Amino acid sequence: MKTRFLISPLLAAVMLAGCDEGRIYDDSGIADKTGATARLTASVSGADGWSDGYTLALAGFAYGNDYALISKNVRPDSDGSCDAVLEGIPAEVSTVELCVIDRLRRRVASFASSSCSGSDITLDAGNVDVSMSATIQHDIFNTTCVNCHGASSHAAASLHLGDGVSFRELVGVTSLKEPDRMRVCPDDASQSVLYRILSSTESASWSYDHSVEVVSDVKLNLVRDWINSGANY
Repeated sequence: MKTRFLISPLLAAVMLAGCDEGRIYDDSGIADKTGATARLTASVSGADGWSDGYTLALAGFAYGNDYALISKNVRPDSDGSCDAVLEGIPAEVSTVELCVIDRLRRRVASFASSSCSGSDITLDAGNVDVSMSATIQHDIFNTTCVNCHGASSHAAASLHLGDGVSFRELVGVTSLKEPDRMRVCPDDASQSVLYRILSSTESASWSYDHSVEVVSDVKLNLVRDWINSGANY
């Protein structure tokens, strides 16, 4: 004898709704076309020198938030030219930026930005060096280090970290403070004096603790990953 099971319309609707939870669409599937649209034009260099875990992107950020709310990878042509369109920008986005983001979609470096006003945003970034080394120079050495290391005629520990000279004074150069180590040992941040003193209190005995200078995990990770990927510049 066969037993028949009857499912009410209400129960069927609940079951179907439950099956839809967690549905994943691929990039070519359903896309939200509502919201603003941003168009990027730029000519970049150094984009291919970033290590794994970093992405050059056109991204939207809310005010005071370092995590991208929306982003699109930017892939330059062989001559460095970039044209990208970011659609569906939500209303809470305050700026659209040509930037590098990490695996968590956190802003690592920003190279050009535009306020997000209106429904059609144009971002012309011009010519820009987006390399890891240029980012370290601009965001760390120029903003934090050169006051003591090269802004005047004096450079502490005879180390100049200004534009055009910093990397040749760091990479593969023996440290005056720790002669058994290099200032930057390519492929090994753990043996590089630069990373060690920024990420720990190791230099406190030198009369100045350099770990107070770069307190952002994002920036410390940038220095570490640049060294571990070969310290190219």
